[in-house]
Amino acid sequence: MAGSKPWLYPAPTYRTLESYWDTDDDAPGPRCGHTLTAIAPPKRTAPASSSSAGLAGVTNSVHSYDVLTRKWTRLRPAGEPPSVRAAHAAAAVGTMVVFQGGIGPAGHSTDDLYVLDLTNDKYKWHRVVVQGQGPGPRYGHVIDLVAQDILSLSVEMMVGHFFFSLIF
Repeated sequence: MAGSKPWLYPAPTYRTLESYWDTDDDAPGPRCGHTLTAIAPPKRTAPASSSSAGLAGVTNSVHSYDVLTRKWTRLRPAGEPPSVRAAHAAAAVGTMVVFQGGIGPAGHSTDDLYVLDLTNDKYKWHRVVVQGQGPGPRYGHVIDLVAQDILSLSVEMMVGHFFFSLIF
């Protein structure tokens, strides 16, 4: 019965181009609550930081992925790094990455603001002292650069209602 099931078509064939995963000691390993922020060329890197599975494995490590060589490198920037955290927000600002907020292993959220300066070959952390009222402690939020301002957006659900917080 050649025509009894006209909706059945054979699956297309495919050819595997690469079927290996190159293990590397510098790779960040499994993560959750982390960020991945693309940096414009010529850096070709995307720093990522935060926790391995759950708050018990929270870190403040930063890794860089080179999209051309497909290699991870653990970065060890100079300066005082942020405390260990997960669910923070990060945004690229030129050759710098801004990190804000997050939640630590004790379950407390933070409102601090850090910049990872990737301008030179010697990367460095800077803690930013904010003038005026900031967005306050938060986690699970997003930030981005809009014109010359950092935009922070949080969405919380409490007792069936959503609360939005938008701060410039």
